[in-house]
Amino acid sequence: MFSEVRQAILPLALRRIQSRADLERASLLVESLGRHWRDLRPLELLIVAPQRDVDLVRAGIPRVSNVHITIRPESDFFATFSPFYLMPGWFRQQVIKLHIPALLGFRGYLTLDSDIICVGDFDARTFVRDGRALSRWEPRSGQDWWRNVAEVVGVPYDRHGHGLSVTPNILHGDLARQALVHVANGAADATAPLCFWLARKIGTVAWTEYSLYTSVAELKGNLLAYHQHWDACYGGDVHLFSDRSCVWEADDFARMATLPHGRDPGGKFIVVQSHARIPIERVRKYCLQFAG
Repeated sequence: MFSEVRQAILPLALRRIQSRADLERASLLVESLGRHWRDLRPLELLIVAPQRDVDLVRAGIPRVSNVHITIRPESDFFATFSPFYLMPGWFRQQVIKLHIPALLGFRGYLTLDSDIICVGDFDARTFVRDGRALSRWEPRSGQDWWRNVAEVVGVPYDRHGHGLSVTPNILHGDLARQALVHVANGAADATAPLCFWLARKIGTVAWTEYSLYTSVAELKGNLLAYHQHWDACYGGDVHLFSDRSCVWEADDFARMATLPHGRDPGGKFIVVQSHARIPIERVRKYCLQFAG
């Protein structure tokens, strides 16, 4: 089902007060992709932004020779009165990662956020084994959204099971489309029921893109036709990212930045959360220590 992964999607909404910081992080991600993409053909990166931000993003994002960047507004993909625009920003970004790749006919693709930096070389075949993706998984017992999504999708909740984990991850357009068709339940637009479920589950995470994608594919019986089993991914020699090198809080960074990490970050990407408020040059220096 997977032959390669050479497409990527990055939702990018600039916060008015911190638009410069948002652009700096996204720019560092693009630079790092250019540094570590090792394929003969360019990586195809689609950046999707609110209409108000498109000009700023186009002016601020650097161009690198081995990453082909396309920047498009959300309005290219969602109608003016779509319930998509009623969702909080975090959920809009989740919908983008499913809806647009499905609409554009993506095959295997990489999901990205601006909090992510690439720190290891990879190419279009790095995350593919025997026609299936080496995606990142997580135990379901750790997050309440797996229970919520089981109710939404109509599958039993298995607290001992595993599902696809947070961004960055590897998905396939076939299964993204399948998830949205199931959610829409005959309607033309899956954003209406998704918005309704958000309203029903105020105070909780009603769904995530990965839990919807995983649960519907399990219901249809084709999840492991596209993705390597979690045991193979947990124990394999290639990982999207490793918790040991990621930064979730400012205190973590102060501690980790002084540790002797060597050249192996444990995965091809690092997450440095924006809410940790680490200056971009310190983030850059931290990530470059892993460069070969």
